[in-house]
Amino acid sequence: MVALILFIIYLFGGTLILHGIIRKKVYPFTIYHTSAVILFKVMMGCLYGWIFLRYYGGDDTWNYFLESRDQTSLLLHHPISFFRDFTPEYALKVTGYHPWHAAVYYVVHFERIFMIKGLAILNLLSGKNYYVNVLLFEFLTIAGPLLLFKLLARLFPLRTGINFLLVFFIPSVTFWCSGIRAEALLLLFMALMVYNGYKHAQKARPGRLVGIILGALGLLLIRYQYFLVFIPGFLAYWISLHRNQNRPALFNRFYGILALIFLVSLFLPPVWQLSTPLARAQQSFFSLHGNTRYGLDSLKPGIVSVVKILPQAVANSMFRPSPWEGKHGLQSVSAIEVLFMVIGFFYFMLGPARKSQISHPVFWLFLYYAILQMVLIGYTVPFPGAIVRYRSIPFLLLSLFLYAGNPLWQQKIRYRIFKLH
Repeated sequence: MVALILFIIYLFGGTLILHGIIRKKVYPFTIYHTSAVILFKVMMGCLYGWIFLRYYGGDDTWNYFLESRDQTSLLLHHPISFFRDFTPEYALKVTGYHPWHAAVYYVVHFERIFMIKGLAILNLLSGKNYYVNVLLFEFLTIAGPLLLFKLLARLFPLRTGINFLLVFFIPSVTFWCSGIRAEALLLLFMALMVYNGYKHAQKARPGRLVGIILGALGLLLIRYQYFLVFIPGFLAYWISLHRNQNRPALFNRFYGILALIFLVSLFLPPVWQLSTPLARAQQSFFSLHGNTRYGLDSLKPGIVSVVKILPQAVANSMFRPSPWEGKHGLQSVSAIEVLFMVIGFFYFMLGPARKSQISHPVFWLFLYYAILQMVLIGYTVPFPGAIVRYRSIPFLLLSLFLYAGNPLWQQKIRYRIFKLH
């Protein structure tokens, strides 16, 4: 009963406070827009927790919560010990004071430490209730989609309606980015970088540079694999903005050089091949157990194996599950997601004046990052459940690219949602 009262108070109070903060800073949000965004995100976050507790034995989201309860007691009684786990000194101690091993340990384990310790702090406000923690987590991470939408609304005001629906209301994306997992944080950190990168190009200020650094540091510590994939696209985006260059030429050069370096490495001894980390990640996933598994050959040294597995990687990460492969609710929703992306591809190819509609560096960042991230996921992950979660952010960015056209019906959506002509 106490948890329910806390949930209601935080929900209504938090929504009012959030609306007071963003109503003049984000595209003309009324209290109805703010409420709809928050309620949908909170509903998806609670649904995420319930589904994984009811059908999957809890998953990491519940493991984080269960471990956080003991950490809350540690915070209350031994606060110095509580925060010591965040320090590099702790990593050095664990790894026998080897600096390189300590750095690797710190990056690899920081996500788990951060999630458990963060929930331990939220437990002070939630009374150690999982679903109240979900609510508080949504308010802390909602800045990610809000910043992304704010940027798109500033750049493309006539497309605000469709972007509002895509950023906040794609069910699968909101589901995976609302659970107490890293995806919500990853979207927040990427949005920090993209938004502040644009603002810094418009007018350089120290605070905007700090926002970029915080976003990059967050990506690196929470999931370094995403950081490594996102940085090349962000650098091309950053330089294109400062050069006022809207064509994808710089992105083509960046990714062309990366592809060349990768291909050349495949002719070197296996220890120097850039496919070796992918093969190790793939073998780590192969050692896990899953109820459903896609066909994926083992990645071997050399160019032949990389080329051979590419069709499997693309099919698994971008075009599966197919509608007839859905064995339960989550897979069926994911099949709709794939259909939505395929329709978006044809809409983009057949849409009017498509080149003029995507002539901005932010769209090229969305496209190049999303495709590369999805392909790498396909190379390493054989489990459909993990694939659809890992690809949620790339799927969102790719959807924003594919549905970037601006025909009359998008202006009608804008009017119906925001009552603006």
